[in-house]
Amino acid sequence: MIREITLMRIKQLAYAIGMIGIATSVGFAHAAEEASSTEKIEITGSSIKRRANQGSLPVQVMTKEEISRSGATSTEQLLASISAISSAGGTTNSTGAGSSTYGLSSISLRGLDSDRTLVLVNGRRVAAFAGGGGATVNVNSIPLSAIERVEVLKDGASGVYGSDAIAGVVNFILSKNFKGVELGAQAGQSTRDGGGDSEKYSIVAGFGSLDDHGFNITVAGSFEKEDVLKARDREFAKSGNVLPYFTNGATGQGNIEGVWVNGDRHPTLWGTSPASGYGNPAAVGGKCASIQMFNAGTTSKGGPYCAYDSAPDVGLVPDRELTNFAANFSAKLGENLSFFGDALWSESVVKQSFQANPIRNSFLVTDSLFAAQGVDAALLMKPTNPNYQIAADYLNSIGAGALVGQTLAVTSRTLGFGGRKGEDKSEQSRFVAGLRGNFASQDFEVAYSVNKSETNSRVTDGYFSQVAYAKIINDTNSWNPWAPDGIGNASVLSALKGAAYVGPSLSAESTSDVFDGKISGDLFDLGDRPVQYAAGFQHRKEEYVTRPSAALETGDIAGLGGSVPPVNRDRNVRAFFGEVVVPVLSNLEANLSIRNDRYNDVGSANNYKAALRWNPTRAFMVRASAGTGFRAPTLTDLWQPQSLGTSEQFTYKNPKDGTVNEDVQVNSLTGGNPGLRPEESEQSSIGFQFSPNSKFTIGVDLWNVKVEDILSTPSAQETVSGFLKGDSAYAGKVTLDANGDVQSIIQTLANVGSAKVSGVDLDLAYRDSFSFGRIEVALNGTYMSKFDQTSPGGFLSHKVGTIVEPDGNPVLDADEGGVVLRWKHALSANWSTGPWAAGITQNFYKRYQAGNDLNGDQVHVPSQAIYDLSLAYSGVKGLKLGLGVKNLFDRDPPIFVPVSNQFQYGYDISLYDPRARFVYLNASYKFF
Repeated sequence: MIREITLMRIKQLAYAIGMIGIATSVGFAHAAEEASSTEKIEITGSSIKRRANQGSLPVQVMTKEEISRSGATSTEQLLASISAISSAGGTTNSTGAGSSTYGLSSISLRGLDSDRTLVLVNGRRVAAFAGGGGATVNVNSIPLSAIERVEVLKDGASGVYGSDAIAGVVNFILSKNFKGVELGAQAGQSTRDGGGDSEKYSIVAGFGSLDDHGFNITVAGSFEKEDVLKARDREFAKSGNVLPYFTNGATGQGNIEGVWVNGDRHPTLWGTSPASGYGNPAAVGGKCASIQMFNAGTTSKGGPYCAYDSAPDVGLVPDRELTNFAANFSAKLGENLSFFGDALWSESVVKQSFQANPIRNSFLVTDSLFAAQGVDAALLMKPTNPNYQIAADYLNSIGAGALVGQTLAVTSRTLGFGGRKGEDKSEQSRFVAGLRGNFASQDFEVAYSVNKSETNSRVTDGYFSQVAYAKIINDTNSWNPWAPDGIGNASVLSALKGAAYVGPSLSAESTSDVFDGKISGDLFDLGDRPVQYAAGFQHRKEEYVTRPSAALETGDIAGLGGSVPPVNRDRNVRAFFGEVVVPVLSNLEANLSIRNDRYNDVGSANNYKAALRWNPTRAFMVRASAGTGFRAPTLTDLWQPQSLGTSEQFTYKNPKDGTVNEDVQVNSLTGGNPGLRPEESEQSSIGFQFSPNSKFTIGVDLWNVKVEDILSTPSAQETVSGFLKGDSAYAGKVTLDANGDVQSIIQTLANVGSAKVSGVDLDLAYRDSFSFGRIEVALNGTYMSKFDQTSPGGFLSHKVGTIVEPDGNPVLDADEGGVVLRWKHALSANWSTGPWAAGITQNFYKRYQAGNDLNGDQVHVPSQAIYDLSLAYSGVKGLKLGLGVKNLFDRDPPIFVPVSNQFQYGYDISLYDPRARFVYLNASYKFF
């Protein structure tokens, strides 16, 4: 009753606000214009201090006020509205439902993947996420409430920052030089039932003044919490069977795989996937529902079979808690010398829950304990089992009498164990201490930083030892896979509980210790303007350690993806860089950056960045840049031991009998490659900014990126599709059995292919004051003209606006999820007068092509616009109040057919917030 009353009131407030009409400013690229015209600062993308409006590279800024108005409940969600950030190549919280992301949330500029997007905090690196591959940063570990602003450099910057900055840089600037104490809180909930509520509490305190007291310390702490939202609570996601778009082909209960003889599959009387097996006695007469399954059709061998609709059991929003602390400190040690430091610590706990584990032979053969203990790697129905006659009668009825009297292998969904649950706890920390000052009119800075990311993952329910489970089933020989609970025997069900596993799965640690220094200043005057320079060095030691639990290392725990071997590697990186700014003419400035990076394991790389800024008039500015970049293979790229596990899902047509097998998972060999080379890139941009008066600004930037020797692990879908098409690059990567079914694949990392990416960024801003208040309108958009990627075999994949090729096969890297949108923008307007402010933002994306439907017809996700509304009041000294609505009109997502390993159905998890309309309230009070 309390929730119903609360929702009713919030809905009434939401609709009342909806009548106000105008909205929230994004103001992204223009926030820097509000900075002091005389204060010199270090702009993201350069090591030379200049005024905020003097940069020659496109930097987009999101201010603290805009962050507050956004109503974002996580840093990941905050960044989603930036048009240059693509859903392709990033990882969302939702992705973790059904796959091992360990709570990771990452971002991808230009769709070039999170490994090619450099994330900084206060201009310095943080440790890569432990468990995320060695380069990716978990952005949700950065406390939302402590962020002062976000600077997004939408241009490659390896010439300044080194590896990983091929696509650009996202720099989080945390609160500093704060005075007073401010408390804040935010609470929000969906206007639909089911979950997904959020709450956030924060405190920021600052003491001292660098000018008046000789020191300042700013500390911030916060706690964020999001409640779980399950697919069963959303109409658009609660079923994996929506015809003609998709059907859920998850492994069902009681399907007969074939004959088990002499401890192995029969060479001919066998079906590798449910669609190629011998069907299910429970499917006769359409009665799969009697065992909690659904009728999935007829197998290639003529038997009806059952599949499991896993959709309702999958999480859409995980249960997430984030506790964090941040601090900035500075103190004068003399007239021209000061000490500075910052600290960041966060602990994230993400709890995921999803469908019960499947068991079939292909999931067990990678488990070495079966051979070691002499246990058959299948769940067996022996002729002496009292329930064998059910199978015999059924097999005779479909003309498969040759199997009768022989031991059969049967699949299971293990519903008796219930759904799987896991908890991923990750800690991120960074401590920086340094000195900065001025000597002989030159600025200098030296610092040492200690960075660490630690992940500890454990499973809490629904997991079990595969070999123990199979041994119990096979030894008791009395189970009934066609009983309502999938077991049909209380004593067997009780015995199976002894196979349960609760405990750790993976512990990982990523560290990066950095010592760096730089000096900058004026070299000499050229005319009446100085030639400026910066030079510096960096020494970085990286270490990456994974410690899989004994259970995970054996590959014996169902649902954890097979054997995971440990990694323990480190390396040293040394870098030297220089930068110079030359005033060529009174209205023309040139900038050149050069950097050398030397790795003790993959060699060295030299990169440059050159840029020009030309102001033919005060109202018109032209900027252009060109440069090179690189990405070094990570420690896991190089040294992850190759091991056999279970692949992600894929779909293929049997080359012998034409059967379409959907959502198949098979044995997969994966791992690193010590012979990898660094990726290399070239990028360029040209653009202009026009401000005919103080009210209007337009900015346009054309950009281009080319990447060679891409480090990539081919997806299961790409590997199988390429093999079946006869692509020589995939020869030997797929093994077929005698029936033409895929048995195993090879997915090891390699330098393969290239990519050419280009597009246009557009920024518009209008601002003016009227008798009724001040109006600000802003548009921030990105148009992608090209994203062409070459496969290992030379096939050219055109990825803009689609996740499939014309023949329906996925584009390259589609398995990672997301899409390279043709056009994406945030259009905002805001109004303010006195203590009141109100605003509306339209988040828009252009339609794109999803996977084909079950008939092979194309499916297009239509263009969609989502509107967010906000209202703010600050009429009481020290007090700020806010009310907002995300997805104002409560729009459902368009129907979506995935080709990735997305466990949710019905919508694109990378583009839509399943909470739908979400109402939030926030308040802050500054005491002094």
